[in-house]
Amino acid sequence: MNTSHSQDIGYQIQQISHTVKQLQNEWLLKENLSVSHLNVMLVLYEEDGVPQTHIQTKLGVRASSLSKLIDILIRKGLVTREAKETDARTKIISLTALGKEKETHLQKVRGELESQVTKNLDADEVKQLADLLARVKQNVIPEGK
Repeated sequence: MNTSHSQDIGYQIQQISHTVKQLQNEWLLKENLSVSHLNVMLVLYEEDGVPQTHIQTKLGVRASSLSKLIDILIRKGLVTREAKETDARTKIISLTALGKEKETHLQKVRGELESQVTKNLDADEVKQLADLLARVKQNVIPEGK
């Protein structure tokens, strides 16, 4: 065990997470979006027209938090929320034309952020880091979340 808490893996992850989130929010301020909004959009860019619960599962957020995020994205004209034809309790979230238009730019911002975070790492180190973080994530996040 490390003698200094600043060397603890958990502390370092928390510090990196906090700093990266601040950086992401600064970059996204120009888009009038937050990291949380971007994460919803990225799920929809992978698979559009999905139940709200699908997004909730993918992002690991509470239903009430996601609902507020989606409400904001609706007000911005980026997504819609419609009741599923066969089950009105299920809400389908879809990108609008404006939301689809923003994909190229938001993916570019995402890529630039990723490049900044990994700028001192070579391709093998980036892959190794991603693999290690995925394994650490499995240790702390229950399967299926």
